[in-house]
Amino acid sequence: MKILKCVTVFVALSAMAAPAVYAADPIIGRWAAEPSFCAAAGDTQARSPLVVTDNSVRWSGDACRIGRVYRAGDTAYIEAFCSSATGERPIAVTLRSRGDRLAVTWARGAPTDMQRCP
Repeated sequence: MKILKCVTVFVALSAMAAPAVYAADPIIGRWAAEPSFCAAAGDTQARSPLVVTDNSVRWSGDACRIGRVYRAGDTAYIEAFCSSATGERPIAVTLRSRGDRLAVTWARGAPTDMQRCP
């Protein structure tokens, strides 16, 4: 009987943990304002794809490591540290996911609406 209780508890805990472990983060991926901008880096931020990984964000000429992330609902508030010739500089990045769409605010600029690249 004790073994059955242990197995039941293990199965229940595994079922609860599985969605958290295996669920894909909706902001991870490659995003662009238009599908034609997905393939390569553009000459401007508006024409460049945004690439989000677990520990970095890249957009146009900025390649940044993620320092801190605060999440509220479908929005991630990121403190990113971007490298340049003069060292690292912090940039605030806000990503709000809505299915295959992503609203991006980079360095407190105007929000840009993007779509997931195929």
